[in-house]
Amino acid sequence: MITSMSVWQRVGHLLLGWGCVGFVYSLTGHIYSSAHIISPTVIDDVIGYSPNSVWLYLSFFLFIPCGYLMSNADKVKPLMWQMILCAVLSGTVYLIYPTTAEFPQNIGSGLTQQALAGLLQVDTSQNMLPSLHVSLTLISLVALWRQGKLALNLLWVCWALVIIFSVLMLKRHLFIDVVGGMMCAWIAITVVHILSDNPSRRMQ
Repeated sequence: MITSMSVWQRVGHLLLGWGCVGFVYSLTGHIYSSAHIISPTVIDDVIGYSPNSVWLYLSFFLFIPCGYLMSNADKVKPLMWQMILCAVLSGTVYLIYPTTAEFPQNIGSGLTQQALAGLLQVDTSQNMLPSLHVSLTLISLVALWRQGKLALNLLWVCWALVIIFSVLMLKRHLFIDVVGGMMCAWIAITVVHILSDNPSRRMQ
């Protein structure tokens, strides 16, 4: 078991794991000129749209580095592999069945408007199902979980739930995308755990 890891090693794993996600997401997000439109469910209709939730949505970009920098050393490398596997699984779905939705036109005002406009410029209107925002949040949450650290674990859980709920409030994803992201995270965690526990297939 790895008991210690330098900050630079952690950053290296972060860049490799998250960089792979960014590469796959960008590559698959602009291949098709059209995509299948996902219809909102009752749950989506109940959750109102709020442009201000963009700030909660963007906190994802702080949460993911926390997964690498603040987790136990023995969880950093598995997190990297889980992130890469999430990228591969999601990218495969994006290629086979590209999806999109009808997005709200109201982007708020002031700083919120600027933040949301900036997000829309760099984000793609496709790659809805499964939600990488959700899957990466969940695998990072698992990495951050520490035995006996109730208060800290509660903080991470609340933050993760806020991020997941924000994707629904901002309407960047629908409920089915969230479920897909949860399934993707579960598959990635399970596969990496099995391979890590098997000496003949141990992931280096």
